Parts: sequence; structure tokens; C-alpha cells
Amino acid sequence: MDKMEALDLARQTLAAEASALDGLKDGLGEGLWSAAQALAACPGIVWTTGVGTSSAVALRLAHILTDCGVRSMFLSPDLGLHGHSGAMVSGEVLIALSRGGLSEEVNLLVSIARARGLTTIALLHDEASPLAKLCDLVVAVRTPPELELGGYCATTSSLAVSAVGDALCAIVLHLTGYTPAQLAQTHPGGAVGRALGSMSSESEIVKR
Repeated sequence: MDKMEALDLARQTLAAEASALDGLKDGLGEGLWSAAQALAACPGIVWTTGVGTSSAVALRLAHILTDCGVRSMFLSPDLGLHGHSGAMVSGEVLIALSRGGLSEEVNLLVSIARARGLTTIALLHDEASPLAKLCDLVVAVRTPPELELGGYCATTSSLAVSAVGDALCAIVLHLTGYTPAQLAQTHPGGAVGRALGSMSSESEIVKR
């Protein structure tokens, strides 16, 4: 493979992923709306979980949800199945991310969450999977399997579930009414922190 062939392959990969993301719009519906309502109304912690690439997306989702005014934490199945699931309490929410819905450790953690009185939400591709049947709410994230890198590495599907998570957070942020001034209290670091601080200062000047 020469440089031009490599760059062409890279462009094809990006185009395929962009097309997959664009195709997600038509699949959004009642599941996403119900999930957003459950998250915005959660009185405790929203937990996220997953394994493999889904764990990275779940960790990211927990961070963004917290920035939208919903206290969220990632709980890895390995810790959850070795006692840490005891931190989950009735009335909270667990979001499980999985493409196929067949990961036994994720499904077992969801079962524990249900037994402890949590609302369970699945973000996945296969709505007929064991995970989908276990959860109270299902948000379908469907992408063509052949678009995965090499046909099996979870690349496009991970990007897709991350994007749907962003769409979910957009609704949650609107429902919670969480403001930049509130976020500034817990996000003083980095460029975002400086921007938020500047906004807060300008707001104070206007009030005066």
C-alpha cells in the first residue's frame, strides 16, 4: 500500500462512519425520550457500565451526564461483581452499553441492579438480545456490522453509541436546566474552565 492508497482508505473509513451516524436519526424515538426522562428525574446516581470498547464509551457518558447536572459514575463489571454493586441503591439508574447484548458480566450486573430496585437502560444494537430483555428501557443503536474495522473491531458501533449518548445528554441538559454557571463551580480546569469562568464573570457584571 502506498501513501495515496492509505489516504483513500482513511477517507473511505471516515465517510462510512459519517454515513452510519447520519443513519441513526431515523431510529430515535420513544426509547430515547423515556431514557432521558428517567435520567433527568434520577434522585441518586446514574451508573454506567460496559466491557471492552463499550466501557470507554460508558465512562465518557458518565462524565458528560455529570456535566449536564446528573450525578453519574462508571461501574466496571469486574468491581461490580465483586462487591461494589452494593453501592447501587433503589431509585437510581444503571445504563448498560453493549453492541450484541451477550456479555455475561454486564448482564449479571444488570440483574443485580434490577434486584436492588434500579431502573435499567440498555444502549445496544440487538433488541432481541438477553441484555435487551433484562432492561426496563432500550435505546437501539443500529449500525451495519460490516463497517467495523476489519469486520469485527467495535469502531463504528462505538462511535455510534457515543453519538446517541450525546443526543441523550442534549435532552437531559434541557430537562435539568443545568447552567454554565453551575458547571463552572465543578469545572474550573482547562480551557473549558477558563471559558466558564469568563462567562460567570460577565454575568456578575451584568447583574450589577
